[in-house]
Amino acid sequence: MVDNVRELSPSSASEDGLADEIARLKREIANLKEAMAGRADDLIQGASSAAQAVVQPVKNNPGTFGLLAGGLIGLLVGLAIGEAGRPRDKHWYDRYR
Repeated sequence: MVDNVRELSPSSASEDGLADEIARLKREIANLKEAMAGRADDLIQGASSAAQAVVQPVKNNPGTFGLLAGGLIGLLVGLAIGEAGRPRDKHWYDRYR
């Protein structure tokens, strides 16, 4: 049984082809890394400008922001208190029968 097993050795031509394929894939990965780095920089720059667009009006009008934030928090607290006293339906669709 052991006599039937042959040792497989790749030829030099297939080794060269494999080495070329590995080199090509390494170059492709390097190019993809470069492209991803460029996109990440664009994403960070866009997020920074979006954050600045939100922060600047808040800095310029702190009273207005405080009034809006207080109103929103009050609305949420009021909704929570209103829902606390209601009996719960077993299923969400029971409300519509």
